[in-house]
Formats: sequence, C-alpha cells, structure tokens
Amino acid sequence: MSSASFTYSVFTDPALARTAFAALVAREPEALSVVASVTEGLVADPARGVGPRWWAGTDEAGEVVAAFMHTPPRHLHIAYATPEQGRGLAALLADSHDMLPGAGGLREPTEAFADEWVTRTGVTATVSMEIGRFHLPVRPRIPFEVPGGFRVATTADAHVVDEWHQQFYEAIDGPGALASSLDRHLALGRVGLWVHDGRPVSMAYASPVNGGVTRISGVWTPPELRGRGYASGVVAALSSARQDAGESCILYTDLANPTSNAIYQAMGYRRVGDNVDFTFTA
Repeated sequence: MSSASFTYSVFTDPALARTAFAALVAREPEALSVVASVTEGLVADPARGVGPRWWAGTDEAGEVVAAFMHTPPRHLHIAYATPEQGRGLAALLADSHDMLPGAGGLREPTEAFADEWVTRTGVTATVSMEIGRFHLPVRPRIPFEVPGGFRVATTADAHVVDEWHQQFYEAIDGPGALASSLDRHLALGRVGLWVHDGRPVSMAYASPVNGGVTRISGVWTPPELRGRGYASGVVAALSSARQDAGESCILYTDLANPTSNAIYQAMGYRRVGDNVDFTFTA
C-alpha cells in the first residue's frame, strides 16, 4: 500500500512486526512503548491475539518512520506518524472497506486519521479520552506518609493480580472487557504490590523494557481502600525499582482526572506529550 512517496507495509506476524519497528523503537522508545510491549507479548504468546495487524510507514529512503497497530477488539493505535501519514492510512483502510471501532494515539496524527476516516466512511468520531504522556526524569518521591510498604509480586499472588487487573480493564473499557494476562510480567518480576497490615492493598506493573523504556500501568486500588495513598506508594516504589534496574519510566494518564495527574507530577513525573482516543459510531 502506498500514498504518494510514502509506503505502508502491513504485517500480521508479530515477529516480523518487531523486526520492522526495531530501529524506530530504538530512536523513539517512549512513543513506541505500547507497540513494542504488545508486540513482544504476542511474539511470546501468539494465541493472545486475534487478528492483530501492524502497519509500518516507510519513506523514500526505505526507513520506517511511522508505526500503527490494531489488536481487536481495541482501537487502532497510532504510535508515531505525521498528520499526513495518519490521513494516508485512513484513506487506504477506508478505500479497502476496513472496519475500525476507533483510533487512539499521538494527538496530531490521530486527529488527522479521524478526520479523514469520518470524511470517507460517514461515521461519527467522538473523543473518548484525552491522555497525557508523562516521563520521570528524577528519583520519585511521595510528599506524604503512606502506611505499609512495597514488594514485588510473585506467582503466588496471581489470583489477586489477575482479579485487580480485570477490574482495572473494566473500569476503562466497560463491563465484560477482557484483560490481557500478566503471567509474563509476574514471571519477570515486573508487578508491584503495596502491602498494609499483611495484605496487598494496591498494584501496578511495568511493561517489559524496550529501548531502555518501561511503561508503568495497571495502577489499581480496590474502591474500598482508596484515599490512603496506596496507589502513590506502589507507583513511586515500582518506578524507583525500575530506575535501579537502569530503565527509564513513563506512564499515561487520563487528563480528565486532575487528582492523579497532580499526584504523579508531585512525585516527579513530567508531562511530555498528549494522546487522544476516538470512538467511531455509525
């Protein structure tokens, strides 16, 4: 597939997609974090994905300069592209009568993709979330006392980790949303728990490192245990542990939640980019 001097190559094999994006991940590891970690997970366990696709945008020199990914039933992910490249892929997919539930990613190319998709398909695009990307350039700190302490989760914690991860997914995507497995993260020691009075009270996990970057995600405290700083404790401690391992930490937040954004910034995270997510409806 091509658009002017720009060529789109589509992949359905995660191993081939990983190879295609390797140089771009090395150059832009923060923007490519989601693509890199999801692709790595599908290389390790292809059965986790049903019909995944990746598009690598290549310029005249043969260099991959844009990255897109779709892992149904989730929205198309626009990791790295120019607005023109976003519009180009929308045109190609619309012309081939592709079906997409939505698109999300880097703000400008995602907005361009959505505009072109609406023009060509007649659907309605609604902003479902405004998202901030935050980077941690310093050692994390918590500006208040949090009762309890941090530990790395083990496979013995799989039941509570899986239960909370499912609740996290449903809080974002709605009831019935199916959470991805964290078995690999547990085996690699990348899930953190905050423990108080001998029991876990909050969790978070760090994506496998790609290009030196890990993404802190899955931050979850059961509703009845909130308001005590547990989530702040586990995010700060897990971020510190990953820094100790030589990794650079990022995280994504819902910009409609000023409380969590303020907490992360007080911890030391700094906003470095914006994403947006659109839902398409007929």
